[in-house]
Amino acid sequence: MRCGTSLVYEGELSVDVLRKCGEPDQREVTPPSSPQGGGVTVERWVYGPRNGVYRYLRFLDGKLVEIRVERG
Repeated sequence: MRCGTSLVYEGELSVDVLRKCGEPDQREVTPPSSPQGGGVTVERWVYGPRNGVYRYLRFLDGKLVEIRVERG
């Protein structure tokens, strides 16, 4: 996924994506479901619409695991 002059790839950390792309237009954080600390934190970010395109990013424990691009 392109952010300005930078490219973002699956496997990158959320802090690196923020540095390259800035704050998302929407952000949803789901904390781990187990009170004992098990499970993972899931974050869903949305950039857009920009030029009619939405970019959906999903992070597990701060690591980008999915990039989905859709026309609005």
